[in-house]
Amino acid sequence: MTITVCVVVKDRHDLMLRCLEAVLAEQPDQIVVIDNGSTDGTWEALLEQAARHPTLTVEQDSGSLGHIRNRAVALATGDVVAFTDSDCRPLPGWLAAGLAAFSDDIGVVQGKTVPEVEPTVRWSVTQDITSRSGLFEACNVFYRREALLQTRGFDSEVGFFGEDTAAGWAVLRGGWRDAWAPDAVVEHVVTTPGFGWHLRRARGYANWPALLKAFPEQRDLLWHRVFLRPRSAETGALLLGLAGMLATRRPAVLLAGVPFLWRHRMRGVSRGAALDAGSEALFDLAVSVALVRGSAKHRSVVL
Repeated sequence: MTITVCVVVKDRHDLMLRCLEAVLAEQPDQIVVIDNGSTDGTWEALLEQAARHPTLTVEQDSGSLGHIRNRAVALATGDVVAFTDSDCRPLPGWLAAGLAAFSDDIGVVQGKTVPEVEPTVRWSVTQDITSRSGLFEACNVFYRREALLQTRGFDSEVGFFGEDTAAGWAVLRGGWRDAWAPDAVVEHVVTTPGFGWHLRRARGYANWPALLKAFPEQRDLLWHRVFLRPRSAETGALLLGLAGMLATRRPAVLLAGVPFLWRHRMRGVSRGAALDAGSEALFDLAVSVALVRGSAKHRSVVL
């Protein structure tokens, strides 16, 4: 089987070159890199690399992340299309391990993603995927190109957050199976953009109801098929308690929020403990508000 590696990038000059070096070492049949309007010299560096490496195809495009990933697939020529991200670095043997997981009925293979270093700063950003997640994160995923082309591919309308999950479930709906390749490993960089970044990213959870409406079979991934995770149920209970008190004027309904308050209790009496408890509570509330907003918009309940 021939293989094309696809990477999407924007404004990650040094990380992109590091990623490309690791991908080139794997000797794929083709590499496709789509630049989404970089202004930090990434595009110019890619043009230089393309002049030196005949297997490298580079192109600039704009639009949603799903649209750009689909453009990469359109340019791919391999039987298998492997995706990683520009802030990742595949380890030696990545492609061989991913390809080994394919059999006649396998359409998508998910690999293992680990932090490059152990995160030591609170609210760090990385990926740590050590078992089959069912989310088909594009930082490390392999598709049989035939299976992907039979579908709409990556969701081009949902925006950031979930466009890759939609692609995986579309392939499964097409009758293909998925597989897990623990030896197909990429390292993901660890960054520290701050708590504000996480709060802004929480808005992306509003996409989940749309994804679940399109692929209701994903509900098996949810807690009791409704809640994103157990802590989401606790946050939802708090919000329902607050709404109930406003509607009935009965403070007793606020007892519904006790599990949330217990989870987010202070683990000490320091200022740092207060900030930790408060930031975690605020993030969970932001996620739940986004889920409620998305549920109302798409008429598909995910809490």
